[in-house]
Amino acid sequence: MGGAANGGGCRHRTKPHMHKARMWRQRKSIETHGWVLMDDHLTRRECLKRSAGAVIASGVAVWGGIRLADDTTGSEIETVAPPPNFFGKIDFPTSNPRISVALGNEDQVGRLVRSAVSGLDPRAGIKRFISQGDVVLIKPNIGFDRPPYLGATTHPDIVRELVRLCFEAGARKVLVTDHPIESPQACFRRSLIHDAAEAEGATLLLPAPSHFATVAMRNRPPDRRRGEAIGHWPILHRPLAEANKVIGVAPIKDHNLCSASMNLKNWYGLLGGRRNQFHQVIHETISDLASMISPTLMIADATRVMMRSGPTGGRLSDVRPGGLLGRPAVIASVDSVACDAWCYERLLGRDPAKLTYLELAHAKIAAQVAGGWKRINEREWRTYDRLAQIAVQRL
Repeated sequence: MGGAANGGGCRHRTKPHMHKARMWRQRKSIETHGWVLMDDHLTRRECLKRSAGAVIASGVAVWGGIRLADDTTGSEIETVAPPPNFFGKIDFPTSNPRISVALGNEDQVGRLVRSAVSGLDPRAGIKRFISQGDVVLIKPNIGFDRPPYLGATTHPDIVRELVRLCFEAGARKVLVTDHPIESPQACFRRSLIHDAAEAEGATLLLPAPSHFATVAMRNRPPDRRRGEAIGHWPILHRPLAEANKVIGVAPIKDHNLCSASMNLKNWYGLLGGRRNQFHQVIHETISDLASMISPTLMIADATRVMMRSGPTGGRLSDVRPGGLLGRPAVIASVDSVACDAWCYERLLGRDPAKLTYLELAHAKIAAQVAGGWKRINEREWRTYDRLAQIAVQRL
């Protein structure tokens, strides 16, 4: 799920002063600890299954060996390290395009996917990224119980074609998962991603308590002054642990809290626990996730761009094929920050220099690169335009 976690279930009115007090407590909890509390929209049993908190002793976060009780099984859940670098072993030529855009018609979505991926490497195509025996995780946005034409979720035909491409390249297994805000069963079904992935032989993984683990992103509490939000937090860890390649597939849409939900915001769907607390520090959270997840490949879904009323939408008038491009498009990229900047400007018509989480994400990834991580990270997409590293294909 890439959208904001507003929660499901019944709604009730809250007195203004009570609402403000609760929001203040949530904000302080995040800034000080990065703790997970109880989810307002889950049962107590489900919360205890899914949730795990950071251990704070005398103001110092305990690193390693943190163990939390599993209320259902009586077993213990051990805190795990952040996921590996899924781009680290990709031999990507320095002269190749960093962003590849394919434009076509509504009945050409599968061809758009193939064209966009091939645009990054005309010779190798998907085989530049996926090899024989790989286990591939495809992470679409399936956050809401919405049909595909409303643009709130990833187009099912993009998922379908990516699964095909991965198997054609020799993948041993393809996983498809997300942690929706609303009922996973309903979201997977109504988005048509369930049927598309299953028809191509992918393994659908609906989130369950046993699929989550607390990830220790830092060995200290997060520091808001440094643009940090996440300390120790439960994420949908099982598919990340099983896969050796990860492909993010995000629809491009407006977002009422962070201005736009795109590639980087899509990783929000990996968060467990009471993730709506992070609304108070959403730019810091998105950028933390951007540094935690280094994908093999990114796919931006611009077949139906939600120009307003995001992230949930609900009206056809909110959606425009291709956004400002005026035609359905699929964008493939190896640079998450530059791709989001391109999509923000070229599809939504907004200024990426003003999008806070892009600035924070670029800085955090730059620090990783300086520390030896292999990632491609450019803040300004026009740099690639000047270097002729943006490929455009029109079907």
